[in-house]
Amino acid sequence: MRLGCVVRSAPEAEQAAGLPLDYLEIKGDLLCADRADLLALNRRLRAVDLPYTAMTSPLPRRFACRVVGPDADHARALEVFTDLCDRGAALDVRIVVLGSGQARGVPPGFPSQGALAQFRDFLGRARDVAAERGMTVALEPLNRTETNFVNSCAEARSVIDGLDGGGVRITADCFHIMSEGLSVADEVAVAGCAVGHAHTSSLPRGSGDFHEGTQKEFVASLLATGYRGGLTIEDDFADFGREAAEAVDVFRRILSAAGPSAS
Repeated sequence: MRLGCVVRSAPEAEQAAGLPLDYLEIKGDLLCADRADLLALNRRLRAVDLPYTAMTSPLPRRFACRVVGPDADHARALEVFTDLCDRGAALDVRIVVLGSGQARGVPPGFPSQGALAQFRDFLGRARDVAAERGMTVALEPLNRTETNFVNSCAEARSVIDGLDGGGVRITADCFHIMSEGLSVADEVAVAGCAVGHAHTSSLPRGSGDFHEGTQKEFVASLLATGYRGGLTIEDDFADFGREAAEAVDVFRRILSAAGPSAS
């Protein structure tokens, strides 16, 4: 299993380059530079000697995209999504993590089946856009403080299993699983072979408390599904240089303890 870290700025990427990481996961917001500044930003990011394997937040909040509800605008959301995928492709991104809780929140009174149909329609279109660029979409279940729609791996599995043509994976996130009070082992097991990416962090994020027993269970559960992809640390670091280094040490130790298949 490869270890990565989410970076939200070029300085964070440069600091991360000095850590024992296998890849970086870029925040979509970072790529929202003006065209005039994007070339220079890409040069700076590419100077970091780590691959940008994944991108999260492909519908940045600043664009207020909506894919569910009476105000859903798939054309606008796909425009933003496509632009971010193009920008990510310039850095060889291969996994696009679709969380975007604001975009998929279901308004009060809106029919759940209607929301599901809208969301599957958008997912299918996003999948096709990503596939054209050699990327895979991995739907991320989020906790209820971020959205009221798709809050577990079980719900995510139901969404993608009913998607015409398939091709969408699941991002299992230890933080969201624990925030929902769900079983780590059960959630990862129900995602099963559909796990395409994984996130983790301190619990809660920014606390510095990694609950190593829970993290070991998370890693063991991922390995039990046959998953050997990336495990990204996505945390709220106040001091990235120091706190990211501490987090990487924790997860390197956990992966090493899990055996050769994880380290």
